Amino acid sequence: MIPSRLIELGEQALATAVTDVSAGEPLVRCRLLASEFYRALKRELRSTSKVGPVGRRKLAAAANLFCHAITANIGQHVMLKELERAIDLLKVDIPTCDRLAKPRLKPILRVIEGGLSRAV
Repeated sequence: MIPSRLIELGEQALATAVTDVSAGEPLVRCRLLASEFYRALKRELRSTSKVGPVGRRKLAAAANLFCHAITANIGQHVMLKELERAIDLLKVDIPTCDRLAKPRLKPILRVIEGGLSRAV
């Protein structure tokens, strides 16, 4: 599970970036504020937290989205959408493969009697 403090930090960074974009602040300032959350994501990835393999993949994917949003030569609204997507990714609870795995049963082969074929 992703730490709630990390999600809250991301939501704060997004809210501040939205406010700054609507106020006409330079894009560099918005990226700088978002980069603080990006660094927090990277710290969480490096730490030995108990998020599990699925949580680590979510953190890595969110960090990649944030990295793209703050470094790419994209517009303000696209940047905000990328930041929002990254935070939404962290919020989603994805079940692990273990919960989805069902025991496999051995196939049962049956002979179907009758039909049109006849031995001569």
